Amino acid sequence: MKSLLIRYGILIPPALCIFFSVQDLLKNPPSRFWGTIVLENLLVYALGYQMLGFAIGHLFFGDKISAYIGWAKDDPFQFEVGLADLGMGALGLLCGWFDGSFWLATIVMVTVFAWGCAVGHIRHMIRERNFHPGNAGYPFWWDVFLPPALILLGLLHLNHGTQ
Repeated sequence: MKSLLIRYGILIPPALCIFFSVQDLLKNPPSRFWGTIVLENLLVYALGYQMLGFAIGHLFFGDKISAYIGWAKDDPFQFEVGLADLGMGALGLLCGWFDGSFWLATIVMVTVFAWGCAVGHIRHMIRERNFHPGNAGYPFWWDVFLPPALILLGLLHLNHGTQ
């Protein structure tokens, strides 16, 4: 069980996002636009809880995360990345209480950070031939695909009205 959680536990927050969004949409006729419901769940679960998990990994298990990414032990950036992850996790969780401009600011911050990280992952793949799971696996794809999902749902939310 521990091995499964270590390998696939990272997929839990996005899966929860999908589960809660679909459950909410099926259980009740939506009083809000479906895109708003999905966006809120994506911000809270796939961003908020996911980034808190990333923060815990970088801040408290730095050497294991470094090995997973393909970085050297005692990498000084673990602490800084962990704090950035913690800040974005807090933003994501706060999206459950605030919306509107707060959601927009959160989406902008996450997009800049995630796409910047994706560029770093690609550079490492090309220059260092680093295809460790933490560099070329789930974290890379999360960095690539979460921002467009947030942007698209954010635009749908704005175009439909902020209900």
